[in-house]
Amino acid sequence: MAYFSVTLNDDENKFFKGLSAGLAKMDEGEYFLVDRRMVNKRYYMYSIECSEGYIPTRDSYLSAMNVLSEALSKHIVRVYETRLLKKMIDRCYYYFSKDEKEIIYNNAKLLSEEYNKELSNYKINELGNDINELLRETQEINLDGFLFFRSKGYLKGLREIADRAVDEYLMEREYNDFIRLLKYFVDLQSPKLETVNIVIKDETYQLLDGDLKELDDHFIESSIQESLESDMNADDILISFLLTMAPARINIHFAGRAMNKEIIDTIINVFGERVKICCGCDLCNNISSITKSN
Repeated sequence: MAYFSVTLNDDENKFFKGLSAGLAKMDEGEYFLVDRRMVNKRYYMYSIECSEGYIPTRDSYLSAMNVLSEALSKHIVRVYETRLLKKMIDRCYYYFSKDEKEIIYNNAKLLSEEYNKELSNYKINELGNDINELLRETQEINLDGFLFFRSKGYLKGLREIADRAVDEYLMEREYNDFIRLLKYFVDLQSPKLETVNIVIKDETYQLLDGDLKELDDHFIESSIQESLESDMNADDILISFLLTMAPARINIHFAGRAMNKEIIDTIINVFGERVKICCGCDLCNNISSITKSN
C-alpha cells in the first residue's frame, strides 16, 4: 500500500536515494520502502510503501511524511530551481532574443547560487511546510502542480531573481553601448597629448605628461571647461580629461591601489591598446621610495 506518492517529470536517482536514506534513518525505518515506476514516457512516480503486514504508527506515519517533504524540498531547490528559472525567463521575457535570454538565464543561475549560500535552508523549510500542508489534504503530489498552485511565495522569490538578472543584463548592455560611443568619440579625435601617466593614490590621481612633468589642475580644468561641473568627482574629471585629450598612450601606475576598480576597466575598454598597466618602472620605484621614507 502506498502511503504517500510524488510524481516528477524525470527519473531522479538522487531524489530516490535521498528519500530512501531518509526513511532508513527513521525509527522503524526498515519497514518503509520507496517504489519508483514510470507513469508514461515523461513522468515517474515515487511512492512510500510499508512492508507487508506492517501497520505504521501515527508517529512513524508523520515521520515518513516529513522525510518526503524534506527530500522533495531539497530536490526543488538544488535541482529543479534552475529549470524553473529557465521556464520563467522564456515565458515572462519572450521579447528578448534567444542569445539575450541565455545571458539572462546565466545571470539568474549565478544569483540563485549566491542567494542559496544563505537562504537554501530557509527555502527548504518554507517549501517543506507547504508540502506537509498539502500531504495532510492528499497523499499524492504532482510536483508541477504543487509548484504552480501551492508555492506562490517560493515562485515570487524566483521571479525577483529573474527580474534582477534582467536588470543586470540591461545595465550591462547600456554600459557596453556607452563604451562603444566613447570609443567612437575617441577614435574621431587627434591626440592632443602624446602620453599621459596616471599615478593612482587611493581616491585621487596624479597626472604626468610623457616627460613625467605634472599636469597642473588649471590645465586639466581648462581642457574640460565645457563639461566641468561642480559635483564632478575625481573619477569623472579623470575620464573627461582623457576623452578630451585622447592621448596616444596612457600608462597607469599602481592600478592595484584604485579604490574604484571599475575606473580602470572603463579606461581599458575605451582606449584599448593605448593603455598600459605598469608593473614596475623607475617612476613607480621612486614614488615607492618616497612613500616609505615618509
